[in-house]
Amino acid sequence: MPIGHVLVKVAQADFAPTVQFYTNVLKTLGLNVLPGFPEGMVGFGTAGPEFVLKSSDKSSYAHVAFLAADTKAVDAFHAASLSAGAKDNGAPGIRAGIHPQYYASFIHDPIGNNIEAGTLTAA
Repeated sequence: MPIGHVLVKVAQADFAPTVQFYTNVLKTLGLNVLPGFPEGMVGFGTAGPEFVLKSSDKSSYAHVAFLAADTKAVDAFHAASLSAGAKDNGAPGIRAGIHPQYYASFIHDPIGNNIEAGTLTAA
């Protein structure tokens, strides 16, 4: 069964800049801010929420992997993340230790989450 969405709690003081970070970065993967969420929550997705930020007393820390359409999207995600203030946690490239055809990049978002974008390449 597929996962419906991932929710990450963000400390109130960090909420607005974190929302701005993901608004800019997730566009590279085709995810946009979705309307209709209550105050203190922002959902990103295509037709429905796939990634949700929730304002909270403190941040939760997570590892989230986004499936990218292709290697160009992985590259764009990584570049946009670094431009938006993320820290590099693994430049785009093949991750043979995960899968011989898995191309991915890793960043730490502004509040410390380990965020990945990856795709399987042709054999």
